[in-house]
Amino acid sequence: MNLKIYKSITEINEAEWDAIVGKNKIFCTHKFASAIEKSRNNMGGYYYPVMYDNDKIVAHACVYFFRTELDLFAGGILKKIINLIRKRWKDLFIMESLECGSPAASGNTISIRDGADHALIMRDLSKGIEGLAKELGIKFILFRDFYEKEADFHIIFKGLGYTKINNLPNTKMKIRWKSFDEYLNSMRSNYRRKIIKRMDKSAKANISFDVLTNFSKHSPVLKRLYDNVYNNAKEYKREQMTEAFFQNIDNYLSERSIMVIAKKGDRFIGSSLLLLNNKTFISLFIGLDYDYNEEYFIYFNLFYKAIELAIEKGAEEIELGITTLDPKRDMGADVVALNMYMRHANPFLNKVIPVLFDIITAPDTTMPRNVFKEGLQDQSAGSTKDQRETVS
Repeated sequence: MNLKIYKSITEINEAEWDAIVGKNKIFCTHKFASAIEKSRNNMGGYYYPVMYDNDKIVAHACVYFFRTELDLFAGGILKKIINLIRKRWKDLFIMESLECGSPAASGNTISIRDGADHALIMRDLSKGIEGLAKELGIKFILFRDFYEKEADFHIIFKGLGYTKINNLPNTKMKIRWKSFDEYLNSMRSNYRRKIIKRMDKSAKANISFDVLTNFSKHSPVLKRLYDNVYNNAKEYKREQMTEAFFQNIDNYLSERSIMVIAKKGDRFIGSSLLLLNNKTFISLFIGLDYDYNEEYFIYFNLFYKAIELAIEKGAEEIELGITTLDPKRDMGADVVALNMYMRHANPFLNKVIPVLFDIITAPDTTMPRNVFKEGLQDQSAGSTKDQRETVS
């Protein structure tokens, strides 16, 4: 086998690339990589290591250059102290890294052909990425976003000398209902009442939630709404999406991307990008007009609409994303841990960085929820309209 590293996804045949991508890995597809590369977000260069057995692709990944803030997940008083110190030392806790993952989503971007030796592939793939890092003068390498169930990767990375560190967890919910009404009726009354109250508030204000399958022409307003959320983010701030990102996601992913738009009259006051990953719906980016959000619960209603769409489309699961775990748990989502694997060329920093991550990464302090009534997940007990009239 031999490894070749490309500097553009356009250098690789789409059919050959996608031939080894699994059904539930939209972030690994040629079209998604093309959309990201063409958008040129706030990341540096993009690279695509591809392993061949003769002329046949057996593995590939997406790698990009990024300036990592090690205090990215810090919160509370610790974050305030670091920000004060940074006014004098601007580069404190900032490290240039070469990351194997997606700059716009959670989930690893490693694809391996069925039947291939994972350990052998990862040994050679990691060597190639380490060689690229050395060539670029980058000492910090990060393989991102592995779930606990991906046990084979955990063993392999440990054997390669990488250290496991925590990323922010994702939130997922299994779809067990045939309608949104059935979803609501399966919930305990306090959780159901909260959702219905928020939905009523926006409905009485004549706020609509439109589903767009072609949304590229709205990229300027989508970018503005997204920037509002990015600039107000307190838990996590990383991706800086461009107008081109929304255009390219629409153009490249076509029917596999949906935009939910919250509207007050003709005014766009919220947006939610959804990706269709086979039988999984993925909520990727929320945009908000804060003049309307708090009064009409736009943020929450965008998620309720996403859940409704996932049910209607026959999805088996919906991912609600990282951060703001409490409200997502109230919707019935489970918090799922994500791990990363790191290696630094400096032996001292290779030991220190994991410790720093443990210190400054805020732990998940949200309490487990008992959202659903036992035995009623698949039963319907009336319409949403009836429930709203009861609550009011």
